[in-house]
Amino acid sequence: MLKPFTGLIALLLLSCCASVALSQSYEQLYSDYRGSLYQIRLIEQSSNSKAGLGSGFQISTDGLIATNYHVVSEAVHDPDKYTLKYLSVDGKEGELELLDVDVINDLAILRQKGEPGRDFLRLASKSPSKGETIVSMGNPMDLGMTIVPGTYNGIASGSFYDRIHFSGSINPGMSGGPVINRSGKVVGINVATAGNQISFLVPVNKLVALLLDYKKESSADNGALELQPVINRQLHKNQQRIIDQILAADWQLRPLGDALVVGEIVPSVQCWGNSTDEDDDEPITQVAKGCTGQDIVYLSEDFDTGRVEYEFFWLEADDGLRSSRFYSAYEENMSGFFPGNSAGEDDVTDFNCKQQFTSHPRNGNGATKAEDSGEESTEAEGGEEQKPPRANGSRDPVIARTSYCVRRYKDYPDLFDVFYVSLTVDQNNRALVSHFTLSGFTQESAIAFTQKFASEIEWH
Repeated sequence: MLKPFTGLIALLLLSCCASVALSQSYEQLYSDYRGSLYQIRLIEQSSNSKAGLGSGFQISTDGLIATNYHVVSEAVHDPDKYTLKYLSVDGKEGELELLDVDVINDLAILRQKGEPGRDFLRLASKSPSKGETIVSMGNPMDLGMTIVPGTYNGIASGSFYDRIHFSGSINPGMSGGPVINRSGKVVGINVATAGNQISFLVPVNKLVALLLDYKKESSADNGALELQPVINRQLHKNQQRIIDQILAADWQLRPLGDALVVGEIVPSVQCWGNSTDEDDDEPITQVAKGCTGQDIVYLSEDFDTGRVEYEFFWLEADDGLRSSRFYSAYEENMSGFFPGNSAGEDDVTDFNCKQQFTSHPRNGNGATKAEDSGEESTEAEGGEEQKPPRANGSRDPVIARTSYCVRRYKDYPDLFDVFYVSLTVDQNNRALVSHFTLSGFTQESAIAFTQKFASEIEWH
């Protein structure tokens, strides 16, 4: 039996030896696999200069290289302006051909032009164990290839997409680099970081699926695919998967002022709240609830899609405030709504909007079920002033002014951004504003969501 002091020395020695062994192991990993690593360069052709950098890794003997889609997206979006090149760890340069992409999982497959590199990484067939140490590789901040050890924490929760939670620091420039296990097999691909040792990886099975899809879809000479139809198919499949999840979920309602509104529909949508009290400058009390999907699909630097977000505002004023002043302040505050996703005029059409009044008949227990008012709806046309529908029955309905706006994707004409705002207009000193944005959905999906969204809101 060791004495306590002797045992402490032994423990320190073991710890020191373990640290040295780990350091040697990481050095050996880097030495063994550095030949498979590349810096991926986005080159602006007019200036022949770098416009963006990322990382990549060779995955076959014939020079196939994997990276993130967002590293090469500008070359997809504007191929006449940008080309792609690689730089090996040993300084070898060459051009790259873009073969296939997966915009949903942020992956791309390229091929080296000319003689391929000799080394490549193998893809793991199973996931690491939780708590297992894995090693990220990449080129952070154009400082040269770096290794970052961290911990595998399984698939992160609260997302529409599978992402590995990695306890390690992925920095700009490491995007698209491999994350390997101790056997040197790829278990994930660097994709994003939230800072403070919280990073995210694309699971390697997504890359395996992309490779299989490419081999299935490519021609006999294994050339590049036409990417626009590929991306269009991926976007359609993804938005249908998301809308199916949302519509099948149990929509829980939460109180907001005198209303019950939609809460967190699925785990990947998170809600936050805020409130402001009335004062001399702002005579209206406002309580806000905003719910946003945690993920987007990156298409280009100025264009993203796949957003699902909705928000509600309850506004109330003291009885002494005239209703005209209340609604003047109310509409001024509510005039700043805009779509949540970024898109330019090259990507989308202008919004086409339809405005109408809708009535929300009260049910027997005093709540209001929002529904399409049918004949009572009055569409705004030609700039004429529209009047809200009259009450029908013994209990007056709640009246809302609703705007439903749609813009079409130019490259993917069956997909749309939808922007919805509904403002109640018949209460003297209180009002409810409901708003949602969907980006990259079909009209059928958007209509189904709108009907569900409007029908769920209740009024006390």
